[in-house]
Amino acid sequence: MKDIADHLWVIISAMLVFLMQPGFMALETGLTRAKNSINVAIKNMSDFIVSVAAFWFIGFGIMFGKTLYGITGVTDFFVNFDVDNWKAAFFVFQAVFAGTAATIDSGAVAERAKFSTYLIMSFITSAFIYPVFGHWAWGGLFYPENQGWLQKLGFLDFAGSSVVHSIGAWVALSGVIIIGPRIGRFTEDGRVNKIRGHNLVFAYLGVCILFFAWFGFNAGSTLAASPKVANILANTIISASFGGLTTLFVSWLFSDNHLPEPEMIINGILGGLVGITAGCYYVGEAGALIIGIVSGFIVFSGTHLLEKLRLDDAVGAIPVHGFTGVWGTIATGIFIRESFLVEMGTTRSHQILVQALGSFTALAWALGMSFILMKIINRFSPMRVSRAYEEIGLNIAEHGASSSILELSSSVRKIIESRNIKTAQKIDVEYGTEIGELTGYFNTMIDDLKAKEEAAEEALESLHCMAVTDGLTQISNRKNITDTLEKEISRSIRYGKKLSILLFDVDFFKQVNDTYGHIAGDKVLVDISGAVGDVLRESDYMGRYGGEEFLIIFPETELAGAYIISNRIRETVEKMMWDFCDGFRVTISGGVVENCGEDLTRMIKRADSLLYHAKGSGRNRIEK
Repeated sequence: MKDIADHLWVIISAMLVFLMQPGFMALETGLTRAKNSINVAIKNMSDFIVSVAAFWFIGFGIMFGKTLYGITGVTDFFVNFDVDNWKAAFFVFQAVFAGTAATIDSGAVAERAKFSTYLIMSFITSAFIYPVFGHWAWGGLFYPENQGWLQKLGFLDFAGSSVVHSIGAWVALSGVIIIGPRIGRFTEDGRVNKIRGHNLVFAYLGVCILFFAWFGFNAGSTLAASPKVANILANTIISASFGGLTTLFVSWLFSDNHLPEPEMIINGILGGLVGITAGCYYVGEAGALIIGIVSGFIVFSGTHLLEKLRLDDAVGAIPVHGFTGVWGTIATGIFIRESFLVEMGTTRSHQILVQALGSFTALAWALGMSFILMKIINRFSPMRVSRAYEEIGLNIAEHGASSSILELSSSVRKIIESRNIKTAQKIDVEYGTEIGELTGYFNTMIDDLKAKEEAAEEALESLHCMAVTDGLTQISNRKNITDTLEKEISRSIRYGKKLSILLFDVDFFKQVNDTYGHIAGDKVLVDISGAVGDVLRESDYMGRYGGEEFLIIFPETELAGAYIISNRIRETVEKMMWDFCDGFRVTISGGVVENCGEDLTRMIKRADSLLYHAKGSGRNRIEK
């Protein structure tokens, strides 16, 4: 028999636990993109009402009905309270727990899960997957003689680290595997793209609500108005705080930007709350502190593990509820007070083994069963929305909830994410409204910025061309050709490839300028550049080294091959004629060398030495 205080305590606690629904809604909505925020909110409310219905129909009976060999309950379906007020209070408390388990899946598969199939999975979770394991671990909570097989072994999970949180997380993991990652989350080259939520302040409001609701979650699990509630609440707040502190400092030290990550702090707090949920009644404050710290590390490392496995958990639900749920359940055996071990007549090592068995049973049951069921559902009705729906957002695609403010937010977000004004789309103006006026200004701004960006790109392209191109011959200038040679030298040494160069200049070029003028000299240089370019292969590079000197790079070419091409160049120039003087011709002399592991300066110095040797040997020749 329960007195009035117990009834009130359980009902008040149930009200607190119900706050987890708006808490999860705010958290998940804030951590997802605006184009999916309405969908996330609707899912959080819908999965709760579906789970309550499923739990009343069948889930409560499976979980707390008279047991069949400790495997499943077989009574109390379509729960009838009659005049049993305690049964009504107990049902309300357990129904909000079932709603919590069903909601965990929502955040993990957010932004790409189809609403209809998501509701089917929420029903199955609340009616079958969650209640079956709940019977194994908590079957005797309503009928004391009704213990499930894990409960008979001495398995302890006071408020549901495994029963509620890890069950929900393993269902979520099945969904993440089957549905796949969001578009753009992972690239083909293995890069991980972080998809930012649209409102972190809203997410922090959600975690504050969840923190408060957790007091009812853990303390209400006494199912009695007991002084022990104080210790439970103390352990809860200690573990949560140290979980958040751990992820704050760990992300500060080890994240890519070496700054405390807002999402990590949130999930560290939640990880600490999940971790202590199993043992909040059984451990002391030192145990709560360690559980919280380790939970923070698990959340941080678990999040990065999922990314390496290319599993896209939109809000981090699996590390928070699954990984720390396992840790918190096993940690209950590690840190349980000695007085409880004496009372239960067991040893610490035995209790740890029982806790581990329960944790991994939850994993095998929930992950295995949900994966099979989701595969079946997915075969007949795909669980993922189409690519087009995902791109426009589930607010519009699944619920027709469109507005100019969402379109404006989406367009601005695309500009910010891509850092490219070209991705901006004009928005239909809602005339006569404040947002209509704002979207009109936005469209005008987009037109103006696109025009300015196009002009800036043209200017930058022109500047770049001027920076790397010789103004006269329009081939690479000295800096560009030597930079290219430096890269080719590094590549040839790194990969063991051959590399040769030719350095040549025009024989008696000063006489050309002195006799025919600088315009004629410039004409000679331009024509030679064009003629030599026609001889070269696509893989070769040519640049003006200075004055009448030219440098040619032959990648992956040995000396003999480079020498043949160089002589072909020499012969081509020798045959050229200019009309400013009848029969006027010029010749070139050059030196060709193959790289033998030296740097740019030494390689050019060798080629230059051969060039002067060619001049001293009569000109119109290539030395090697």
